[in-house]
Amino acid sequence: GPHRAPELLVMATRNGYRALGWEEGGRLEVGALADFTTVSLDSVRLAGSDPTDPLGALAFSATASDVRSLVVGGRQIASDGSHRSIDVPAALRESIAAVAA
Repeated sequence: GPHRAPELLVMATRNGYRALGWEEGGRLEVGALADFTTVSLDSVRLAGSDPTDPLGALAFSATASDVRSLVVGGRQIASDGSHRSIDVPAALRESIAAVAA
């Protein structure tokens, strides 16, 4: 049958790290990798979602546009929906130019 949101979260986190051979990832606890994201639950895509089921809203309705922050290895990569250390348009232009050359 169809998967429920909590099962999908485990697949995308803990089991995703296991598939990569990284047992220390996919969970928030001392000694684990500090990789996580925060997601805004107040976008138009999530309008009408059950407020008591944020995992369902995240799994079935949220998109990359709803990401507010991203932390990898304890280092903040993005905040307020924008990369902190990368000029995304410039990086995309350079990447496209390298492929097109």
